[in-house]
Amino acid sequence: MFSKIKNVVLDILFPKFCVNCKKEGRYLCENCTLFLSEASFICPICGEAEFFGRRHKYCSKKKGLDGLVSLWDYEGVVKSLIYKTKYKSLADIPKEIIDYGFLTIENNQKRFSEFIYLLFDERTVISYVPIHEKKESVRGFDQSEVIAEYLAKKTRKEKASLLTRNVETRSQTKLDKKGRFLNVENAFSFISYQRSVRQVILVDDVWTSGATMKECTKVLKENGVKIVWGLTLSKTP
Repeated sequence: MFSKIKNVVLDILFPKFCVNCKKEGRYLCENCTLFLSEASFICPICGEAEFFGRRHKYCSKKKGLDGLVSLWDYEGVVKSLIYKTKYKSLADIPKEIIDYGFLTIENNQKRFSEFIYLLFDERTVISYVPIHEKKESVRGFDQSEVIAEYLAKKTRKEKASLLTRNVETRSQTKLDKKGRFLNVENAFSFISYQRSVRQVILVDDVWTSGATMKECTKVLKENGVKIVWGLTLSKTP
């Protein structure tokens, strides 16, 4: 009840407006979901198309991602939503994107079947790609942790903080592919957990080159995790 009252008060004091049509009520109104473009699935190792988002058998890599699911193309309204999340400190936006994502999953269960199986496996935990503590102190939250918490809540899963970012790396946006991988090399460390973790869904906001998520996956697998699938709100087309 307190949570509902709090949300009503916040909606009055800080109303939400659609990033596309400016209609009040949500950051993306139902009508403007028509401008969402579903991301294609790829093998997270080679980047080529893969219907289920699995790693290709011929792309076998011991410390690599086992699969990748991205919900939307990183363009248009999605790009605006993620920008506002990061630079306007609007932590509720990723929750709306996840909600719309679940509707897409429900309507495309065959395509998402491998991911769904892992997501609802009782052995799977939800973790995330962390930002540096300095950036989090400025922003007020870690957007990937917000996504992980909400996903865990919706699926009644366990959210686990398994990684910490050791250094405040440069922004990836202005680096070429090689520079992105070098920028995040050895940037993460594993956080010991109260129990052994073998299956992880690792969440982040955007997949571009995959450098950051791949580095995180390497650290997780070096510390006993056997299966890692990535989930991102968006992927660059």
